[in-house]
Amino acid sequence: MKTFTWASILLTFLSTAFPETDSIELANGKTVHGVLSGRQSTYVALTISEGQSKAEIRLNPDEIVGIHFSDSDQKYEAIKQYPASDPYQTTILLESLVRKRLPYLELLSHSDETLFAMLLESYIQSGRASDALDRAKLWRTKLRENEVIDQLDELQIVAAKNVGELDEAVFYSKRWIDSGKSASQTALPWCVLAEKSLREGQTEDALWLALNPIVFTNPNTPRFIESAYEIAVFSAYQLNDFKYALQLYTDMKFKKLNWPIDSDKADILTKLENHDTIQSSNPWFEENSSSNASNELLKVVGAP
Repeated sequence: MKTFTWASILLTFLSTAFPETDSIELANGKTVHGVLSGRQSTYVALTISEGQSKAEIRLNPDEIVGIHFSDSDQKYEAIKQYPASDPYQTTILLESLVRKRLPYLELLSHSDETLFAMLLESYIQSGRASDALDRAKLWRTKLRENEVIDQLDELQIVAAKNVGELDEAVFYSKRWIDSGKSASQTALPWCVLAEKSLREGQTEDALWLALNPIVFTNPNTPRFIESAYEIAVFSAYQLNDFKYALQLYTDMKFKKLNWPIDSDKADILTKLENHDTIQSSNPWFEENSSSNASNELLKVVGAP
């Protein structure tokens, strides 16, 4: 049963443009304007005004095509300027934008959903990783855009690592990989699992995990690829395959990738950089290096 049985009486009024109000697009092609005043399980409430009179109409969510919020100018300005130099001020603005949209999560546009990922990242940048982690758990199952969900999944891993919840970071990383996603977007899940293998003394497993985004995403440069190289170089060195470690490190330099600033494995760099066999070319992709490495990886971890 429709929840706005008398709304058609106001069609002339509702079709007028109100730039300072919220608006809702309906499946029948009509657009209604007013002030969003709440959400229940069976309806979205919109308060409309004419002169001194106000009335609330209740719209069935199934008949809503889209919602346009009155703060759209602030939203687009926030997206345009992101990331800002001051994460604290950015967080305040994003919190205001997100707060208004929270009751309508499953009805949001892509750009509105993006605000939620931006806010999580702002939390992390401003030292509030635990807040980012808690909110990501609440929002992830209610958002619809795959791209935004991927962003939330990656930010969950980052936040879990930042607050020291390593087992949770491992869980999210496995979820990412088990869902069939490749490393073309981010190397982070493979890096987390590789670090776990290192902690457990499984150095060879750590090497293969770190190599996955390096080999399978070439020539792409996914996020956190520097960490994948760091772990791969370190693992190869620990396995006494010094030549292989040199090949990986040379390839990293060839691609103009920087060693992670917060690395706890930087002592290996001195040993590698002082070695007189480092080439200025890129031996990783030479005939006897790249093909063999790729073939071995395919046997161990399968196709991307």
